Amino acid sequence: MSKRILAIALACLAALVALVVGATAVVALVMGTATTDRTTVELSPVATASPAADGSVADGSSPSASATPATSATPPAVLPAPTATPSPTRAATPRPVATTAPRRAAVALLPVVGVTDGDTIKVRVGGVTERVRVIGIDTPELKGNECWAQKASSKMQSLVQSRSVQLVADPSQGDRDRYGRLLRHVVTQDGRLAAQVLIEGGFGKEYTYAAAYEHRSAYVAAEKRAKAKKLGVWSAACAAPVVAAPPPSGSNGTAAPVKPTGRCLIKGNISSKGEKIYHVPGGGSYDVTVITESKGERWFCTEAEAVAAGWRKARN
Repeated sequence: MSKRILAIALACLAALVALVVGATAVVALVMGTATTDRTTVELSPVATASPAADGSVADGSSPSASATPATSATPPAVLPAPTATPSPTRAATPRPVATTAPRRAAVALLPVVGVTDGDTIKVRVGGVTERVRVIGIDTPELKGNECWAQKASSKMQSLVQSRSVQLVADPSQGDRDRYGRLLRHVVTQDGRLAAQVLIEGGFGKEYTYAAAYEHRSAYVAAEKRAKAKKLGVWSAACAAPVVAAPPPSGSNGTAAPVKPTGRCLIKGNISSKGEKIYHVPGGGSYDVTVITESKGERWFCTEAEAVAAGWRKARN
């Protein structure tokens, strides 16, 4: 009995195996057919146009067209997709650097109504006559008949008298000096700096009062050129001492000049513009400078004493 059951089980197992094998064969057959069909489509013959009898080329629908089967099919080459090349980034173009100096704000032209001397003029400002001390220059004094003083005054007159000028303030200098005069650069109608014109011609010297000012380097250079050419105040005529006129005596009511006493030989003079200037023995204007104490002028024993009293040293 057990043998019979075993035989039946084996038979069932064999049938099951046969069934699985059959199913596998069917699947393989189906897959193979599909593959064959696809290959046939890919390898279908390519129609080649044959020339017609009249020499023309017939298309595939023409009866004279013959299709020549391809002996071998070469699959179309697959080209790689083009790589996107990023567009170059345009560099920002730098803005040009301004090389021109900024323009100064427009300054009104003002009429000149008088010339005191080579470095001081009178100008109408807002309906008021103002005395203007020109920055950066010191010219010889008319009082005392200093060398080239009259010529310096005449030169300034030729530049500005009865004309209009621009008055330009300088932040490095004060608005007014201790005598109440405006401190300004004077620009002529044709755009020239009056001080530089005078210095260039030897009519005056470059003058720095307390702090360096605008245009100073140009004035210093102009002075060097005038000095090298021995112009004006740098000439031999101004190097020699000027013989002074006889001082007034006390007979006509004018106080006679005070003579120095002891070793106090420094002359403390007050110029026509109110500047306190002291002269030491041997100086260019020492011999022609007269001290009148009634005007506030005085003698000093040392330069330190003169400076402490508010005087400055003469430049010649």
